[in-house]
Amino acid sequence: MLDSSAILAMVYGEPGGSKVRAAIISPLYAVSISAVNWCEVLTKLGQNSSIMAAEKLTAIMPGVEVVPFGQAEAEQVASLAQSCSNISLGDRACLALASFLDSPAWTTDKAWAQMSVGAKLEMLR
Repeated sequence: MLDSSAILAMVYGEPGGSKVRAAIISPLYAVSISAVNWCEVLTKLGQNSSIMAAEKLTAIMPGVEVVPFGQAEAEQVASLAQSCSNISLGDRACLALASFLDSPAWTTDKAWAQMSVGAKLEMLR
């Protein structure tokens, strides 16, 4: 499960980004991102450049599944707000889905390692 920061690291060529790219193109991984994080990435890229639209982002991330975000997911994310109050809604969405899918959450956000987040973590930096 990719956090927004992991995708942005890949797009901007930041530390950890090459590991994300390798996972995306590897047949060994089933890579996904929550619809909330997908929105976050597109919003951030739209602020910095009109070049990276959804179609181009999809093209550089072949096979990455955008996981829908519904009522059950929203309730799980809301429950994380108590133990992870200093992280964003998008961060909690990533963690909740990673926990639900029993998949590691890939992030560059070092603060996650200091919290009880309820999911396995893959720290990219």
